[in-house]
Amino acid sequence: MIRFALRTVRKRWTAYAAAGAVLFAGTTLLTAFALLLETGLSPGGRGTDTLVILPSILGGWTVLIVTFGVASTIALTVQQRERELAMLRAIVASSGQVRTIVLAEVLTVAVPMIALGIIPGIGLGTFVLSRLNTAGFVPDGLDAQVGALTIITGAVLSLATAVLAAVVAGRRAGAVPPVRAIAAATMTRGRALGRVRRNAGLVCTIIGVALGSTTFAMPNGPMLSSTAGPAGVALAVGLALLSPAMIPAVGRLATRLPGAPLRLAGRTLVVQPARAAVVVTPLVLLIGIATGTLYQQSTEDSINQGAANDAAQLSSVNYLVVGMIVAFCTILVLNTLIAATRRRRPEFGLLRLTAATRGQVLGMVLAESVLTGALATVLGTITAAVMVAPYSMVRTGSLLPSGPLAIYLGVVGGAFVLAFAATLPTTVRTLWTPPVEALAG
Repeated sequence: MIRFALRTVRKRWTAYAAAGAVLFAGTTLLTAFALLLETGLSPGGRGTDTLVILPSILGGWTVLIVTFGVASTIALTVQQRERELAMLRAIVASSGQVRTIVLAEVLTVAVPMIALGIIPGIGLGTFVLSRLNTAGFVPDGLDAQVGALTIITGAVLSLATAVLAAVVAGRRAGAVPPVRAIAAATMTRGRALGRVRRNAGLVCTIIGVALGSTTFAMPNGPMLSSTAGPAGVALAVGLALLSPAMIPAVGRLATRLPGAPLRLAGRTLVVQPARAAVVVTPLVLLIGIATGTLYQQSTEDSINQGAANDAAQLSSVNYLVVGMIVAFCTILVLNTLIAATRRRRPEFGLLRLTAATRGQVLGMVLAESVLTGALATVLGTITAAVMVAPYSMVRTGSLLPSGPLAIYLGVVGGAFVLAFAATLPTTVRTLWTPPVEALAG
């Protein structure tokens, strides 16, 4: 099984590239926060509250982002091989052997990428520490402490997430009927929302709303973001998990609009909501978390404008940390959308064989990107509101955060640019594949 997994990963490395990139980026981010925490807990860093509070609050909800991002990417990667795994079941493999193959393949990719992510994570953490030193929050002469906590935390969290995602995806792949090896599995209609996904989405949504409500009762101080930040992350994950239940309504609306590409895109969203949710999910995370965190910091900047105090000096460091988290979300968006678009090659081939032109298929994908991006914008805006409105109310007495509208427009516009950049070029390359060859996968 191990040799088979190694050969599969070597031959189909592009299928696992997205998961590998997300694991690398996630490990880098988690290792950086672990370094700050270990330095703050070291004898020389005792009394440096910033080195404990910053990684504890931001690092805590970064774990949720990385965990969800890694799990969703691995699930997508395994789904791309559903027909191949079903073929193995049709020939000789049992469900247990399929689960073992999936786990071995994920570990083959995860272990080296996690190991590679530790070194840049140490460098990133050291850089943030130097910025804190420049701002006066770290005593002079305090060196970065790289010990077991730094190295193990990021690696273990990433590896545990990868293993859990592989086990869940492997169980699903092992349950696929062997007959799906003959049928066009990627073209079949699937349930909009599984029970496990629905329940998990409801739990995360309730947690997010509860944490956001709790923020109203928090004292005005540095710990205010300890509930506001996790509220946004939990709600973003919850709404992303529940998005397949909302996508068919968007699709039915699109079928009533003029234009063949819009109607075709609408029917696709109605038939395949779970597949469209793969696009919506990372965009909700990016729009919600980026908008919420940036407006939190802009609110802090307005409060401390012209004041040479600790909060004002910490602003540049906070923007750096927010940038790190947004960068991870950006990597997640690009890798997920590219992988999801590549997976549709058989569908594009079938459309071409049924007389659709390249322009019509490309127009359909563009329309789908606009529709899913619009839904992600709505869900991301709700996430940001729950994240920043209570925070702003406690800090300034107003539900509206301080900061220009350009922040919101820039985040939403950037998310659409990323969606187009990931899907359209990939679609164009796929459309140049002969239809019969594309249909074969």
